Amino acid sequence: MDTKKRVGLSEIAEMANPPVTRQAVANWRVRYDDFPRPVETLQHGPVWDAEVVKAWLDARSGRATIVVSVINLKGGVAKTTTSVALAEVLAKDLRKHVLFIDLDPQTNATINLIGEDEWKRRNEEGRTLAQLFKDKLEPHRPPVFDIEQSIIHGASRVDSGIPRLDLLPSSIDFIDIQEKLPFVAMQGNYDRNPQEILRLALLPVIDRYDFVIIDCPPSLGIVTKNGLRFSTHYLIPTIPDIVSTWGIYQIVSKVATFAEELGRPIKPLGIVATKVNGINTLHDQVTRALREGRLFDGKETDLKQPPLFQVIIKEATVTARGAEFTTNVSTFKQKYGPNADAFVAITKEMVQRCTLARA
Repeated sequence: MDTKKRVGLSEIAEMANPPVTRQAVANWRVRYDDFPRPVETLQHGPVWDAEVVKAWLDARSGRATIVVSVINLKGGVAKTTTSVALAEVLAKDLRKHVLFIDLDPQTNATINLIGEDEWKRRNEEGRTLAQLFKDKLEPHRPPVFDIEQSIIHGASRVDSGIPRLDLLPSSIDFIDIQEKLPFVAMQGNYDRNPQEILRLALLPVIDRYDFVIIDCPPSLGIVTKNGLRFSTHYLIPTIPDIVSTWGIYQIVSKVATFAEELGRPIKPLGIVATKVNGINTLHDQVTRALREGRLFDGKETDLKQPPLFQVIIKEATVTARGAEFTTNVSTFKQKYGPNADAFVAITKEMVQRCTLARA
């Protein structure tokens, strides 16, 4: 049963801040390509999903939380390292309030930010995202997951914890749970979409944050779609080689289709070249192709390749070692070595692209 609130032109006009006329809303439908589509047209006119409209109005006013999913279908491309670095720079250098969501069953980002001992304790207490999804598979039991108890404040080893950086940790238990999620609607929750689990859990807290960074698993399954369901943007880190870039078209195509089904945009911010080896001829060739927007050449599609970020992440042992929690680091420079400045530059470019994308 669909219980979502519907609104018409007059209600949308009242929802705007400041309120506008009904005609102004009708003009927005013509002027703005990303104005939400009506869910249906009744005898008295079109109606919209109130939540989708509110998100659009918030984005227009610049007050909306920016939610960025970080995706690649191939592992080992520095997806997690990039995700964590973006969150740390946003919170420490740019002084933004950031929630980092680790959706990857490998749990590497969680271990990177809080260490294995802390993760193990929280996992045993049911204070990871795996418990949230597990609760939905066992509706006959009282829920264990509590969003407030599960958020970790001041995550990261940098500065012994960055005050504005919060974490929702993952768990390796996701590996078993994700295969069962399609059956959530059969567990007595016929009105519940398994792709909505994370978004609904975050409703009480998401407005606290300027940015949410989501480290997605290397797939486009239900767990990733839980992140995309409320994402405003997505970003693709990749090694500039054939294998690592092979799935980028599939990501862009599938996300575009998913966004179309949702009736709202999920905008691609671009591609970040990672682990770039300066003496590798193939890396140089693929980077040039990414820079020139030629990745989709030969494909019959109207989709455009997301642009390459200006700064690249170079292959560096220090950067890889910095992802290990046991490494003794207390500054961003110590953690990321020669790539520290590059991550700062990429984060600033990402913020700029987010601002331009919603202008």
